[in-house]
Amino acid sequence: MANISPGISTLTRIAEILAIAGGMLVAHRIHPIGDPASLAISALLGAIVYSFAAELTGAYGELRLRPFIIEARRVLGAWILTFLCLVLISWALRSTAAFSRLQIGLWIVIGAAMLLGSRWSIRALLRVHRRRGRNQRHAVLIGAGNLARQWVQTINAYPELGIRPVAAFDDDPAKIGGTCEGVPVLERCAQAVRYVNEHRVPMVFVALPLRAEERMHFVLGQFLNSPANIYIIPDIFTFELMNLNAFQVGGTPVIALSASPMSKRKVILKRAEDLLLGTLALIVASPLMLLIALVIKLTSPGPVFFRQRRHGLDGEEIRVWKFRTMRVTEDGREFRQAVKNDCRVTPFGAVLRRTSLDELPQLFNVLDGSMSLVGPRPHPVAQNESFRRLLPGYIWRLKIKPGITGWAQVNGWRGETDTVEKMEQRMLHDLHYIENWTLSFDIWILWMTIRRGFVNTNAY
Repeated sequence: MANISPGISTLTRIAEILAIAGGMLVAHRIHPIGDPASLAISALLGAIVYSFAAELTGAYGELRLRPFIIEARRVLGAWILTFLCLVLISWALRSTAAFSRLQIGLWIVIGAAMLLGSRWSIRALLRVHRRRGRNQRHAVLIGAGNLARQWVQTINAYPELGIRPVAAFDDDPAKIGGTCEGVPVLERCAQAVRYVNEHRVPMVFVALPLRAEERMHFVLGQFLNSPANIYIIPDIFTFELMNLNAFQVGGTPVIALSASPMSKRKVILKRAEDLLLGTLALIVASPLMLLIALVIKLTSPGPVFFRQRRHGLDGEEIRVWKFRTMRVTEDGREFRQAVKNDCRVTPFGAVLRRTSLDELPQLFNVLDGSMSLVGPRPHPVAQNESFRRLLPGYIWRLKIKPGITGWAQVNGWRGETDTVEKMEQRMLHDLHYIENWTLSFDIWILWMTIRRGFVNTNAY
């Protein structure tokens, strides 16, 4: 793995020594126990051990193309490894009793925060520096087609990366001598390695189409003896993507194009939110639900509740609870959406639908785990089958549990979807929610739902 430039490396190491020492100083000020000299020695030893641990975790590697979350994980990994080593050293020297557990705990937390803060600050400074044209890394492109042009546009759109393409190489004679988004196309791909070695270009981006497998093997073989860092830009931008990520399985690289963005931690957090807030909502809404059930029973023949087949997480069929608002309970393969002045809707049912109170029984679905408080609205199975053929990516709405309310609903995209354009807008809002889920995002949507009220003129 390539290392960061000497100047940035020195700045980073100095900042981290100060962060570790500063963390110990703050911990001592909060809990002033122990010999200051011993604490200073511990902080120095911690800084030394951390420098080796950071090398092991790759925290000092080239992170120019990596998001901050990757850097933060490596830094935290090095910090945890540092404390494991310090505990082992203290145990071997039989000096663990000389330190306060509270003070050490404070040092762990404060030190971690200060290490991450120092890394984030350096990144912020580098962004400003690189936007001014400094701290640039020259790069060479292998390929000058659509994929290469798209990559150059990406680089130009993010000047904080500090990457400057200086030359491109392609085997198409019509492209040689021209430019690729302003980057000169010099020669054939076979000549790229000579140029890179002679000009000491540190970065090479291979942007060849999927069909050019033989040419890619040839180019990569040439660069086996080059000190440049080689990056492959996969020709997958023609596909619809969600949560694109790469990983290894037994040493074999795998690229996920449409994996669920919900990690195990996020799933557990969201389930805890549903159980806590869902139980509270059911307790508060119970008197109103009992009243609605009584009115339904008195005003129209038929059951109080209606359970409709819908698609849940990963397309699994679920039964969604609703208060009955129609004289009929349609749940077959043919689906007819409610429209304005629909003769099937009862008078009281129209009130329930207009105020969304017919959705209250879905709190039972939330508690049994088939739905969530917030998520894409579950559509009837027949409706899903219809729109999945018309809208590419529509079925990705099922990458997360459906919800009682959602991002599309608080932005006005609820009620009748009588056109493909309306459903497309709902789908785009749902996909945005799935790809950007956070607990605070859920709380915001719930707040917007309550603040804007439940009455909607589009609900029939």
